[in-house]
Amino acid sequence: MLAPTAFLKRTRMGCTAVVLALGLPGCQAASVQRVCADATYYFPADSFPRHYPASDAQRRLWYATPLARLGEPSLSCGHAVNAQSYRLLWLNGQAHPVVIRITRTEDVISLHAFQLSGWGATDPGRLTAYSHRRLTEAEWHRLQSALIGADFWRLPTSGNLYGIHGGQWVIEGNDRGRYHLVDRWSPTAGAYRALGDLFFELTGWTKPYPNQ
Repeated sequence: MLAPTAFLKRTRMGCTAVVLALGLPGCQAASVQRVCADATYYFPADSFPRHYPASDAQRRLWYATPLARLGEPSLSCGHAVNAQSYRLLWLNGQAHPVVIRITRTEDVISLHAFQLSGWGATDPGRLTAYSHRRLTEAEWHRLQSALIGADFWRLPTSGNLYGIHGGQWVIEGNDRGRYHLVDRWSPTAGAYRALGDLFFELTGWTKPYPNQ
């Protein structure tokens, strides 16, 4: 009989640790982590402060909806312990939603980029554009340099600027189990904006205008 290990609950997009039970094939045993329900699968509860224009639950739902529509994996829960992933979610009231994810597993660095047909905070719509490519070591180092330049891992999740016209630049990172989330409204310049722009550059897509 198999010895009890950390039971990683199967979900439609991955595995999440919940309780001690028998190991399951295809799921890596790890230390017990938080339970991921539908409402917290992408973003942990209380990710966003109370002074945001929308509640934590509303903002998590808004940001999670396009990710779920695309079948994107969660970076905050059930992420592979040997992988490094960074994802930009760009939501603009006058443009179509964009999701760009970069993942490194050992020597394989891949980029997946998606554009949906929706607008702003409305229904994200259907997939209208997709790009996938392998990145080089030099491109990966560009990303790492941009993360350091933006001081990504030390930035607070929330910013102090909000507006109706413009866009949300949401960047997530998971470095072998270390997760962080940063959300900014229409950064016009600076290191964080340069980091966001780099996702578009590596995809080969046109960068948003400065006021977007």
